[in-house]
Amino acid sequence: MENTKSVYTLALFFLLSTTAVMAADFLKADKIKSLVSGKTIHAKHLKKGFTFTVFFDTDGKTAFRKQAGKTTKTTYKIVGDTHCIFWKGSDRCANIIDNGNGTYSRVNIGGKKVIDWTKIENGKKL
Repeated sequence: MENTKSVYTLALFFLLSTTAVMAADFLKADKIKSLVSGKTIHAKHLKKGFTFTVFFDTDGKTAFRKQAGKTTKTTYKIVGDTHCIFWKGSDRCANIIDNGNGTYSRVNIGGKKVIDWTKIENGKKL
């Protein structure tokens, strides 16, 4: 019985430590702004597997998203310490975390990574 409790405790600890991101790890607004402003970000949707690129203009509001050869003009903004992009009829806001290997992730309200930013380049390179 004691051994079973230990296994469950260990499994729970592993699950919590791998799926959720600590709020202390989230980037602050000024860092997010400097990270995206005037940059093209190459990204991968972690659940659906598709890739896309987004250019975030230095005006702090205009973005161009390219996926499967189609480019769409949209908007973005920084709200508090979250990065928001208008997509499919609503603002999609997320915290940003530095993965420590040159990549970043968008983290949803539940603390789960949903999109990886795999490469960031200066300028508009869609």
